Amino acid sequence: MLSYNQVAEAIESEGRKIGKLAEEIATLAGDAAEAESDYKIEIAKARMRLRDDAAATGTKVTVSEVDDAATLQASESLRAHLLASGCLTAAREALRASQGRLDGLRTLAAGYRSAGG
Repeated sequence: MLSYNQVAEAIESEGRKIGKLAEEIATLAGDAAEAESDYKIEIAKARMRLRDDAAATGTKVTVSEVDDAATLQASESLRAHLLASGCLTAAREALRASQGRLDGLRTLAAGYRSAGG
């Protein structure tokens, strides 16, 4: 069982972690937005190139064929986008877990105070 002082120290520590996670999330959100933008631009360029090439040669291509080929051509930017999104999601989950720990510690501290300890 933690003493009241240990709980107070843990609350302060968890608060600092939450602050750091919030800063990290802000950075990761920017990175994820840039990666998504890069991917969308890359895939749009690839689709346009594929349609232009097909039109120039008189080849008929379906929307699915264009989408599949564009995805292959933009695979590196897709991978970067998915990785950035995954990192952002993981950081948000870590923040939620830290907030849960902080809530538990606050409840424990309130129990100490109400018990007179």
